[in-house]
Amino acid sequence: MTGRSLGWVVGLGAALAACGGDDGGGSAGSGGTPSTGGAPSGGGSAGTPTGGSSSGGTGGSGTGGGATGGASSGGGAGAGGAGTGGGANGDIPGGGTVLFQEKFDDASFTARGWYDGSQGTISQTEHAPGSTSSFQCAFAQGGTACSAGKPARHKITPSETVYASFWLKLSSNWVGSGKPYHPHMFHFINDLDGDWVGPSHTYLTTYMEVVAGKAFLGLQDSKNVDLNCILKNDDSFAGCNGNFATYPFTENRSVCACNGLLGDLQGRDCFSNGNGTWYSSRSWTAANAWVDAAGPSYKGDWHFVEVYFAMNSIQGGKGVADGKIRWVQDGVTLIASDKILMRTSAHATLKFNQFAMLPYIGDGSPVAQSFWVDDLTVATARP
Repeated sequence: MTGRSLGWVVGLGAALAACGGDDGGGSAGSGGTPSTGGAPSGGGSAGTPTGGSSSGGTGGSGTGGGATGGASSGGGAGAGGAGTGGGANGDIPGGGTVLFQEKFDDASFTARGWYDGSQGTISQTEHAPGSTSSFQCAFAQGGTACSAGKPARHKITPSETVYASFWLKLSSNWVGSGKPYHPHMFHFINDLDGDWVGPSHTYLTTYMEVVAGKAFLGLQDSKNVDLNCILKNDDSFAGCNGNFATYPFTENRSVCACNGLLGDLQGRDCFSNGNGTWYSSRSWTAANAWVDAAGPSYKGDWHFVEVYFAMNSIQGGKGVADGKIRWVQDGVTLIASDKILMRTSAHATLKFNQFAMLPYIGDGSPVAQSFWVDDLTVATARP
């Protein structure tokens, strides 16, 4: 089901994007010394959880600049939510080039190209169909990260399109963070930032995760925020020469939330990091993708997940909202949109060059719980 743009709409509340914070996997230099890299608690408190049904297909009407703030000036056009809960056979392109594969046969991650303190638990008890082992991320009660470590980061050939497929299983007592944000699980990170960048403050980071039983895709581009004009979660603004609708945005701006909303979205988040920078994100979800009861979506079974991101085009010196996102689970499309803005002409050649597994629960895990990952493939499209 495809997202639907709703035109210029002003005054609607923001849905909680819930991307904030990361697991501290980045560092200022080599060696992977942890740094927080962003707000530890996630979604902004000012956002009211409207933004449309999480499973319905229209999503939340966006808020943005007024008549002068469209694509020509960079202000946010109103935006509809990405379609969710859609039909079978997700239209992820085929013929992709495999960038790397990880079978999780053993914990020698560094030898297979992973970096930033790569380690972790390999389980021979839990594994996907046809496999013999998997990676286990076990959160201790109160823990913020996998207790025995994680694979961390893997560089990839820079690409404007990226695809990840993996088998995923949650423990029978899985509750995640117990809140409408976190845990973080998987990311693609852009080629303009450094190899060790904290994922929550970049030129572009994607989020692929399970949040409160929902399939969740998110984008964050906080380094791009034009600090002179901020659209807050409650649709008030800061700066903007006193008028958000007429502020002359350029292509030097955030595409996610803080500088207006062009293209599709369902949730959004814009909050101050308290250090002169702002966190800017948007998100899409599909409800009941991971449920407690036995059945096709039971969280304690293995599920095959495919995720796809394609950068938008640049036309006439402007970013065009024609990028793509997909979440396909067990062959059924749960999230899909072809109206996504991921970059402007300020970074016209921006690509993805890093895949990351940095599981993180900012407020600490409410219980001892685990998830397992198996048979990871990262490619430019479905192979």
